[in-house]
Amino acid sequence: MPVNGRFSSLIGHVYEGASEAVPWQAFVEALRLALDARNVIVTLHHADDEGSDIYVMARVPGDEIDWAAVEATYRAELMMDDPLRPDLMEPGQVSLVDRSTTDLKKHAIFEQIGLSQTLRMCVAEPSGIRCWVDVIRSHKHAEPLFTEADLALMHALTPHLSRALGLYAKLKRQETEKAIYESMAEHFGLGCVLLNDQGEVILVNRVAASIIEQRPGIAVNKQRLVLSDRSAQLALNEAIAAVISARWQAGASQGGNLIRVGDSHDRLVGLLVYPAPLLHYYRGGQSPCVVVHLSDLSASLEALRPSQGHSVSRIAQLFNLTRQEATLALLLAYGNTLAEAAQEMGIAEIAARNYSKKIYGKMGIAGQADLIRLTLRSIAFLR
Repeated sequence: MPVNGRFSSLIGHVYEGASEAVPWQAFVEALRLALDARNVIVTLHHADDEGSDIYVMARVPGDEIDWAAVEATYRAELMMDDPLRPDLMEPGQVSLVDRSTTDLKKHAIFEQIGLSQTLRMCVAEPSGIRCWVDVIRSHKHAEPLFTEADLALMHALTPHLSRALGLYAKLKRQETEKAIYESMAEHFGLGCVLLNDQGEVILVNRVAASIIEQRPGIAVNKQRLVLSDRSAQLALNEAIAAVISARWQAGASQGGNLIRVGDSHDRLVGLLVYPAPLLHYYRGGQSPCVVVHLSDLSASLEALRPSQGHSVSRIAQLFNLTRQEATLALLLAYGNTLAEAAQEMGIAEIAARNYSKKIYGKMGIAGQADLIRLTLRSIAFLR
């Protein structure tokens, strides 16, 4: 196939590879076929630590070579003296290694695994990720050596691989940020359900899924968020409709609507219906339009129970309290009287009173009301 024809068949795989579950898996197989190669390997180098490299390989059917062992041998015995080792190559460089021009040790390895020639290309993107593409031919191939047309194809692909690598780096940064924000929402026990502009559920995070599973009055049915409480369902529907309607009105603002499911005698859940951020260049059926935050309001107070050992340790560390003082502080913050807290701890009320004075002194507050306020503000650290 001419260079232009092979290039056209590969360029889509180059850009699609940045978002594949295994990056560039389709590309390496397509390149192997286009160059009639035995193997094609993409090495993604994310840091100076060599152990962080990621390898993506395509191989000829029936290939039984242990390439992990070959790589280990190369690193241990050959890499130090290799002029084409990754850290010595410049971005955009395309080079060949021929079996006939290698030293004795490398020549023996080439013979052992049946290689005739390898082609290596280096690409990079501004944030520091580098990528090497190794194309390997066997002496069994009809054309064991690469041609000028093969080299021209690799040179033509180089700038596109560099751009695709930049897209890959950006996607990975966004995935990392997303994971951080998701962990923050989970840490606060905040559920999140995303709806599209038809009010259909398109995403449920882990906290929301757990709340829905544990709370019989909330469910997702036929892509809709469903509440068993009829009045709450009507309020939810109205809130969702208001957000969707306001989304397309210039200058419209929507502050969010709160809905309660249950009461103090039941598992109390709060729902906050809020507009999703509107991205200027992103529209479509799967574009998030409405965010429904769910919070199990009764579960939040569990962090204030002194039976939660980590809460005692953290409140002690946060305010430089002893374990007894931290236990009493949590009991008082939970709403117990001094007498109830003393009974719970199995100490005399006068001892609890002395502890409370030390607590208030260390925390710089005047009394139980301030203690409750300060502890509730610290609840994120106690979960």
